[in-house]
Amino acid sequence: MAAADSVLGSLVTDLYDVQAFKFGHFVLKSGLSSPVYIDLRGIVSRPRLLSQVAEILFQTAQNAGIKFDTVCGVPYTALPLATIICSTNQIPMLIRRKETKDYGTKRLVEGAVNPGEACLIIEDVITSGSSVLETVEVLQKEGLQVTDAVVLLDREQGGRDKLQEHGIRLHSVCTLSKMLAILEQQEKIDAEMVERVKRFIQENVFVAADHNGSLPSVKKAPKELSFGARAELPRIHPVASKLLRLMQKKETNLCVSADISESRELLQLADALGPSICMLKTHVDILNDFTLDVMEELTTLAKRHEFLIFEDRKFADIGNTVKKQYEGGVFKIGIIQESARIRNPA
Repeated sequence: MAAADSVLGSLVTDLYDVQAFKFGHFVLKSGLSSPVYIDLRGIVSRPRLLSQVAEILFQTAQNAGIKFDTVCGVPYTALPLATIICSTNQIPMLIRRKETKDYGTKRLVEGAVNPGEACLIIEDVITSGSSVLETVEVLQKEGLQVTDAVVLLDREQGGRDKLQEHGIRLHSVCTLSKMLAILEQQEKIDAEMVERVKRFIQENVFVAADHNGSLPSVKKAPKELSFGARAELPRIHPVASKLLRLMQKKETNLCVSADISESRELLQLADALGPSICMLKTHVDILNDFTLDVMEELTTLAKRHEFLIFEDRKFADIGNTVKKQYEGGVFKIGIIQESARIRNPA
């Protein structure tokens, strides 16, 4: 592992250990139910970790070659990170208020604002990109040039694309996919949780609500179709349609791999398990006592118990040879009760 990857791996693990990354069941502000929750606010009580995050954010900006005169952290979690970056590296800092003061100067941006200067935005986590865009708008109204934002974690839910639409380049220290890979490698989470989070992210990508500059809205998850409904989709293969209808009718998606070398054992297995499966996978070429009568009996069982036969024969020769292997030879795979069989072409 490269030095940079090692540093990132250690940082992700440390953040997990202080519960900045939580896995389970969480209801987000948007109302969505999420298997992952990211909260970096607690690191303000851990100065060493806070400084490490600030340092890696600054290094990311340096490595990207970003030219900037000032730094502004998106309120509120990124404010202490921006403070450490500016204090350590002697860079002027700006603070963007979420609400305008109703007294004094009534300013939204605190600090020495010099129109025309470039301001770098610092953020902890980006999802839809709306918080960064709100900060960009405020800073640009002050006459500042804003072209880049550095974020610790990109949740990969559309924020990067949304910022790009508004001319903002996003530089992320880590993506959610990378974080999951690190934590799985460190055995902090299992493969099932990784898949749950990835599925949630894929089904909840933020997209533009319209084309007039509005903030992103969440893309609705695609409707999940039943096996029966999928069987009726246009242009679906007849065998696939038949299999889906069987799965719906028998309420099973089980396929038994019958890697058996004796015909009697194969037939007994098919008769015993047939009512509970939708498919039986065979290798007729490993049967020691193969006959066409055995295959006819197996086909009869498939019809009686309503399951498909998947003959896992591999065809990978030239076209004419494959045709002969399929239609003829000892096994006559293409002839025996065609309607009950599926084949593996390669």
